[in-house]
Amino acid sequence: MAETKRLERLKAMRSLLKSEMEKTKTSSLVLEKTGSKLEEINTKLLSLEADVKVERWRSSPFSDHIRYTIAPISAALRVFATVQELERDLMSCNEVLGYVSYVKRLGEALKLLSSSCVLALNWLEDTLKFLSENGMPEDHPCGLRFRTSIELLRELQMTEARAYRRGGSLHTALENLETELEMILEEEEVLSEYNLRDMKAIIKRLDAHTVLTNCVHVYIKNRTRVIQKRFEIDYLERTITEADIEGYIYQWRVDVEIAVKEVYEFESNLCNEVFKDVGEEHDVPLHCFGAIASNSGILQLLRFGSRIRKCKKGPPKLLKLLECFSTMDNVRTEFNRLFRGEECSEIRRETRELIRNLVKGVCEIFWELPCQVELQRPNCPLLDGGVPKLVSVVTEYCNKLLGDKNKPVLSKILEIDLGWKNEKYQEEILIGHMYNILREIALNLDAWSSSNKETALSYIFMMNNHSHFYGLRETPLGLMMGDSWLNAHEQYRDYYAALYVKESWGKLLSLLNNKAQTVKRTLQAFAKGFDEIYRKQSHWVVEDEKVRWKICEAMVKTVVPRYKSYLQSYIILLAEEDAHKSHGKDLNYYTPKGLEMKMKAMFKSKEGAEFSHFDGNRD
Repeated sequence: MAETKRLERLKAMRSLLKSEMEKTKTSSLVLEKTGSKLEEINTKLLSLEADVKVERWRSSPFSDHIRYTIAPISAALRVFATVQELERDLMSCNEVLGYVSYVKRLGEALKLLSSSCVLALNWLEDTLKFLSENGMPEDHPCGLRFRTSIELLRELQMTEARAYRRGGSLHTALENLETELEMILEEEEVLSEYNLRDMKAIIKRLDAHTVLTNCVHVYIKNRTRVIQKRFEIDYLERTITEADIEGYIYQWRVDVEIAVKEVYEFESNLCNEVFKDVGEEHDVPLHCFGAIASNSGILQLLRFGSRIRKCKKGPPKLLKLLECFSTMDNVRTEFNRLFRGEECSEIRRETRELIRNLVKGVCEIFWELPCQVELQRPNCPLLDGGVPKLVSVVTEYCNKLLGDKNKPVLSKILEIDLGWKNEKYQEEILIGHMYNILREIALNLDAWSSSNKETALSYIFMMNNHSHFYGLRETPLGLMMGDSWLNAHEQYRDYYAALYVKESWGKLLSLLNNKAQTVKRTLQAFAKGFDEIYRKQSHWVVEDEKVRWKICEAMVKTVVPRYKSYLQSYIILLAEEDAHKSHGKDLNYYTPKGLEMKMKAMFKSKEGAEFSHFDGNRD
């Protein structure tokens, strides 16, 4: 298939050359006429040479000059015949390398023709001058022939110049080579063995004829168009909104990776391979690649990255900026190697601007994180005992920042930012800032807990949150804060659990100590108090199942043995009271087992969704 395409292109190129040659038919006829006249003169000169050999000429002082002049003219005629033959061969050639070879030979033949004409003219003019100075009459046949030959040789000497003019054979041939190069450059398999071989041969030939500038222009124009088609990305021209930024950023990161590591890497290799044998003093490969890169889409990609910083600031955006910086850092080595030279100066400037925007964007948001947490303090969540959405989101957010994926990137950005300020980065700066975020969370929890009038619920609330922090043990945040910090939260969790049991169930048990009423009324008051606690607290949240089970066990151990002991102590009195009442069925109390089962079924896991400004999502 590739061979067929090449043959078709060559046939088209041959047809074009024939067409152009037809346009120069008049010039060709003139040249042929000139050649014919020269051949005629050459014949007459040969006759003259024969006459010179006659006895009457042997004594002539200019016989040798006449004889030696004939050889240069004959040489010029033979070269001219070669030129005509090469032009015919050029029009019938069906193979690129063969065509290039004929162009080379035609150029050499035309150059030789010009030098041969100069040599022949010098001989003729010198001979004619000598003959005139030595008494040869003006109307002598030999002198007339020499003068006519001089005029025709001067006309023949212009053959090379005419060939290089528009419409000339060599000019047309070189244009055909440029056309062939243009078609090869648009092929998908531009770096195939055959295409690369043909391109190098064409470019080398064009360079030899001092038309490399045109060749470079053709190369840049076509390869730029190829890349532009590949990077027809609509989002580069759109106005970015907060709603669709995430999808665009992901696509942008993919496009940057592909652009640098595949597209422009390929183009750089292609430029170096194609132009490595020509234009070394002007660094043509670097010039070509720079011109292609600057006009084919990379600048638009870089400017899109800078536009990301202008979107609404917020913690979710910080993670996206880290991803963008990570992408640029991943292609940094290739970027520095590829985009060199003066033509890529704008690309380097936009890259520096992008990096500056990413670093500034990350630092602006990162240093404001404690303030972002503090701003949520007036927004007290509806307390059900569970961990507020803000707390879980912020701790998860910190874990993302400190994870293996983001922490190295964040540390590098902070190091760059501090370096711009002539300050030195140390990891303690990052750790200290994370501590400030957690401190603001703790202050929020204290404020929210204090605002609740239900003391028992406040204890459950603080217990859950300390349990949440203790549960960060194996996370990046927990590892950073250390065992002492985690163990302190474990102790606070147990402390608030004990306070809750004492607050809720200690008051209930005090009902069993009322000596002023009957056993029956005491049990009824206890059952009523238990039902009220159960109704109020059964929907409270204990998020960790192990903690829920543990606190339920503590409730059972606190209440059931004391309740069971009370029943056993007053069982006889209870029976006597029932005997004196006709309506024993009015007695309503719990058995110890029923009490235990109900207490173990209390509390629930976290459900529903809450909105958090910190992550902008619903959970």
